[in-house]
Amino acid sequence: MFGTDKQNAIANMQTMQSTLLHIQETMLKMQETISKNHVEMRGDINKLDNRIEMIQQMMEKNEARIQSVEVGLDNVVKKVDILDTEMIASNKKMEEAIIYLEMDKAAFYLHFQNVIEETEEDLGDIMADLISDALQRDKQEILKEIDETYRIQTNYARRNRLPREVHIRFAKKRVRDIIYKITREEPMINKGVEIQTLKQIPKRIRDRRRDYRFLSSYLMKKVYPLDQWFSTFLMP
Repeated sequence: MFGTDKQNAIANMQTMQSTLLHIQETMLKMQETISKNHVEMRGDINKLDNRIEMIQQMMEKNEARIQSVEVGLDNVVKKVDILDTEMIASNKKMEEAIIYLEMDKAAFYLHFQNVIEETEEDLGDIMADLISDALQRDKQEILKEIDETYRIQTNYARRNRLPREVHIRFAKKRVRDIIYKITREEPMINKGVEIQTLKQIPKRIRDRRRDYRFLSSYLMKKVYPLDQWFSTFLMP
């Protein structure tokens, strides 16, 4: 019986030794696997770090390009602003030149209102008669000073149911100025109707006056009424 127990104990010890060896081998394999995985993970992490670094470098390059583009856009905007300013100044100069030319052209013209229209009228002859009577000059002399005579419909004449205006272009500014001065002081009379003599005002000038009319009315009525304006600025 003792011998049997001894054999069983020896068998158990062998089994335990075998189990321990198996466990030890398994642990070694696991350790090898863990080490291998650790190496692979470090390799993957290094690759990931390299990719992150490359992406950061690309982002920095892109940011630099964006800044360069923004600077370029700012320069373009500044150049456009400069061109706009120059074009505005150039357009203003051109407009002033056009206004000067229009004023110079208008200096040869006079407009006459309330000149009664006649059928198959000789308008140049009629106006020469009226002007020669007003200036007490020879009719032929006046005809030589008239370059062109024609009628034109205006909004004012249409609204007030008046005859079409008579426009005359004179050969000389001086003659036009003399006729304007005399006929404004003592209007011409045609068939019992008083004739109004007006200077020709270019449309651009009329538009400018219209733009400032509101401001002048506001200043006169709201800011400084007429009596207050006189008392403030003209009275000692």
